Order: sequence, then structure tokens, then C-alpha cells
Amino acid sequence: MPLEYALQFRGQFPDPGPWKLPGSFNARLTEPLGISDLPLQKVRRSKRKPYVFNIMVVGESGLGKTTFMNTLFDSALKEQNPPKDLSSLKTVKISPTTYELVEDSVTLHLTVIDTPGFGDQLNRETNFDPIIDYIDSQYEAYLRAERSQEMRRNIQDNRVHCVLYFLPPTGKGLRDIDIEFLGRLCTRVNIIPVISKADGLTREEQQIQKQLILQDIEKHDIRIYPSAYAEDRETLPDIERYIPFTVIGSDDYVESNGKKVRGRTYRWGYVEIENAEHCDFIYLRDLLIRTNMQDLIETTHTTHYAQYRSSRIRAKGRPESFLACDEYYDSKIENERKALKNEMKQREDEMRQMFVQKVKEKEAVLRESEEHLNQRRKQLMAELEEKKRELQAEEESIIQLEQSKMK
Repeated sequence: MPLEYALQFRGQFPDPGPWKLPGSFNARLTEPLGISDLPLQKVRRSKRKPYVFNIMVVGESGLGKTTFMNTLFDSALKEQNPPKDLSSLKTVKISPTTYELVEDSVTLHLTVIDTPGFGDQLNRETNFDPIIDYIDSQYEAYLRAERSQEMRRNIQDNRVHCVLYFLPPTGKGLRDIDIEFLGRLCTRVNIIPVISKADGLTREEQQIQKQLILQDIEKHDIRIYPSAYAEDRETLPDIERYIPFTVIGSDDYVESNGKKVRGRTYRWGYVEIENAEHCDFIYLRDLLIRTNMQDLIETTHTTHYAQYRSSRIRAKGRPESFLACDEYYDSKIENERKALKNEMKQREDEMRQMFVQKVKEKEAVLRESEEHLNQRRKQLMAELEEKKRELQAEEESIIQLEQSKMK
């Protein structure tokens, strides 16, 4: 910092450094500027892009999954299918269907993923594999999109944000298939257990089944939503006391206090879907739509998808912890240093051998040239000696000729 700058401001504005935020001072507003409207601007901006929510329903046939989904979103999402021959379903099918719901200029792209055939075969060992493969395949597709420069700007989110697992109203705890399924999927996706057709149980029987299911969940260390992932611990007890949720689905309406409400009519009376004394439907609806839909989406991204992504990265040899990373990278650098040293030594030996070979070849060429020059020199010397003898002979003949003339 220049000395003039430091003396001028007397240290009121110190250099924050490259990784620090500069200090701030409180300033009072004399009149409103509209800063309080910034959250509203963000809300209006968020309405431009449709929200995406993907929910999977899992359970045996005949538990009222289709009717419940129609009741939950107050729309005819799926038509009632005629009864199927359960023996004809050899495996679990994955059937996603996307709907566009609009309310007060807010668009929701809702994808309901049905799993017909689950638990309907005698051999249920392979019932989980198609569901697990589908969840992992959506994570893998999202991971590939994140790595792609073209798709990163607008990634289509097809990941499963929530699984509603329907339990039969038996008045008992979890079955073996329930324990195995929940145990294998609770680390992959948000799971909410639901007791369907709760009108088949009395209020006391509902509470008994809830307690037995919660005991099995705790015994087998099954992580369910929102108990295992909730960030707002203050409101969590209000939701936890209804888990697992008892629900009733119905496309019919009944007359209650002069109003038409969704419900079922029996010979002894009727039950209301949205009556908290009859079932927990309103609490489950509030959890899925009004209060925790965004949290379900964020938990999927920050917890389950992050765990899948880290497992894929670790599969390539990257360690988990920071300390292990230090040791890993140190060992990696040391190995690369040794490999580079060996490579340099090998290249040096190769260059030395190449240099020696070229020197030998050059020496052979020079030696051959030297021999050729020596032979040429000998030849020229022989020719020179021959010329000298011829000159001497001519010189002697000339001398003899001159002596003869003098006589």
C-alpha cells in the first residue's frame, strides 16, 4: 500500500488482501430505496423457469398408489388400470410419466415414476435391481451432463427426488421385503414410508403399526426422510410424530357439513381424505408440496447425488479424506518423480548409445576416407617418382648429346 494512501485515510480502509472481503460501514437511509424488494425480484425471476420434481411410487399392486397420486395433486394424473395377471409380470417395470401443473403463474414439471410388478412375484430377489439401476442411471446421466461443456448450462434433472414406499395396512411392523428394500435404497434416495388404505384400520391399530414400523426402522438403521436429513430441527418434531404417514386415496366426493369433500362412503358412514382425525394425508401433502419440496430437491443434490459422485471419483483412485489426499498426492508426486527420473536415465542411456554409434560410424567413414587418401597419395608419389626418373633420363640423354657435339 502506498504511504500517501495510508496517511490520507489513516488506516480506515486497510488492504483486504486477495482472499478477504473489504470491511463495511453502517450507513443510515434517509428514505426507502427499494432494497426490501430484492427477494421479490428473485421470486419473480424464479417463476420464469419451471420447477422440476420427480417422485417414485413403490409398492405392491392393489395398495391404491394411482388413486393416491390423483388425490395428492388434485388432478387425474393416471387412469385406473384394469386388474392384471400378476403371473404375467416377470420383472419390475419402470414407467415415468411427466405432467405440467400450473398454479398462479408457477409451473411445475412433475414426473411420476411408477414401478408396476414390484412385490407381485413369488421370487422377489430381483425386484430391487431395476429400481436401483434406474436411480443410479439418472445420477450417471446428470454426472455426464455436468462434465459436458454443451449440456452444463441447461442440465435436465431426471434424478429421483423422493420415493413413496407404500406399506399394506396389516397392523404389524415391516416385512422382510420392506426391510431389505428400505435398507438398500435409504442411502441412495429420500424415502418416505406410507401406510396405504388406512381406513382399513382403527385409530388405535394405526398407532400400533406406526410404533412397530418405527421400531424396525431404528433397529435396522434405516434412514428415512425427513428425520435423517432435516435441517430445521425445531419443526421436525411436528412432522416426525406422523411418520409413517397413514393415507387414504379416493376419486369420489362425500357430503360433510354441507360441503363436498374427497372421501369414501361406507354403510356405517364415511371417511374424509383431508380430515386429520381420519388419516395423515394433509400432513404428507404439506410435506411434499408446501414445505419440503425444495428441500427434497436440494437433499437429493447435496447428499445422495454428491455421495454417488464421490463414489465414482473414488473408484478412479482418489481417496476420501484430506489427510489421505495429502498422502495420496505426495506418493503420486514421488512416484511420478521416480518415473520421470527413470525415464530421463533411460533416455540418457539411449542418447549415449546413439552418440557412440554415430561416432563409430563417423570414425569408420573417416578411416575409409583416410585409407583412400593414403592410397591416392601413394599412387601420386609413385607417379611423381616415375616422372622424376623420366626427367633424369632425359637430362642424362641431353648431357650426353651435348658432350658428343663438343667432341
